[in-house]
Amino acid sequence: MFLTLFRLAISASLAVSLTACMAPSRAVDALPPAAEPATRALAEVRDDLTSGTAPRAARTVPHRPEATQFTGLGLSQVSTQPGASQNQKRLMAIRAARMEALRDLTEQIHGIRLTSDTTLRDKVLRSDHVRGIVEGEIRGARTLRITPKDDDSFEVVLALSPDVVRYIMRAVGRS
Repeated sequence: MFLTLFRLAISASLAVSLTACMAPSRAVDALPPAAEPATRALAEVRDDLTSGTAPRAARTVPHRPEATQFTGLGLSQVSTQPGASQNQKRLMAIRAARMEALRDLTEQIHGIRLTSDTTLRDKVLRSDHVRGIVEGEIRGARTLRITPKDDDSFEVVLALSPDVVRYIMRAVGRS
């Protein structure tokens, strides 16, 4: 009799324990109080999928591309620039660094077209030529800074504002 009651008590406690472990937990209940709306929507979709119901369309979060500021960096050496005086060479170096920064921005916005030619003979690489072409138009670039890096070089940083980037994204149909 005692053994039967003992087995019954063990069985009951084991059943309660297993029921607690097997109880479906909801992802929404595990969210922190300050969860973002996208996180909450994802948790609700997970709960719908695990419960066997179809997720509601109202819970989907549309993806919108976020426009950010693009920056372009250009560097140039003073001593290699043409010019009669040191000041002319400095101005030419700043101009060359600015052009390089514009090229960097153009590459980020419009991309780069690569062409390559590789020659193999007897499974040995004989020549490998890669050419990159950047084409595009950039308007509205602001000069963030012009910094002398040492006695012989300049760094120029240009930027496109998020508004200009949004305009470009709309123009190419990515909004």
